[in-house]
Amino acid sequence: MEIATEAFILVRSINAKLYRKYLAFYIYLTVVFLIDLLRLSVLTLRPSVYPPFYWYTEFLHACFGYAVILEIYKNALNKSSGVARIARTFLWGVLTAVILKVTWNAVSGPVWSPGTTSAELERDLRTVQAILLAGIIALLAYYVVATGRNLKGIIFGYSAYIYACVVSLAFGSLPGYGLRPGWRLVQPIAYLAALLIWSYTLWSYSPNPATETESKIERDYKLIAEKTRRALARARSLLKLGGEL
Repeated sequence: MEIATEAFILVRSINAKLYRKYLAFYIYLTVVFLIDLLRLSVLTLRPSVYPPFYWYTEFLHACFGYAVILEIYKNALNKSSGVARIARTFLWGVLTAVILKVTWNAVSGPVWSPGTTSAELERDLRTVQAILLAGIIALLAYYVVATGRNLKGIIFGYSAYIYACVVSLAFGSLPGYGLRPGWRLVQPIAYLAALLIWSYTLWSYSPNPATETESKIERDYKLIAEKTRRALARARSLLKLGGEL
């Protein structure tokens, strides 16, 4: 069902010419679609190697999923160039920090396990994505930023899936998780629900409503930026004065 729904969304994106509007999201969905086809082939032909293969590909799944976060922030803050620039720098910094942390843990550990490293990277990336999604949702709600049906669908569907991943991975770290196989269904069910949400909300292009006036978030950004420039100017003046004394 997931593979069929993914194929449907991708084909529809071509017919509706949506892939140009949300390129990172559709690249992510294409990668996931190819990964699912590979997983199905491995599960059918070589079921014994499926568990390690799953974790190797799940690492790619999580990394490309970060592109969806970048897409969400880009489109949600497209009317606030200053805030969008800071958010973009922050997001890339967080991704780099997570990868470096997991790499350091893998290298400094007594035994290196590719599967364990992939699972740790997925857990950390999913947790970071959940926090970042909560942040953009809170930002949009606080500043009452108008969003179109497409962006709302991407945010809502991906958020439901990410929070289900965090819950599933949290239970996966508990002793006796194997005795609770029902929790293993949370993640695929949530992903299928996300796909159905995307099928509906991405049926046709629905841009964010245009705003004629400057947004409140951009005004606040300019105010904070101006105060920061003044504080830095005063600090430089004091340092210069101290040097002369």
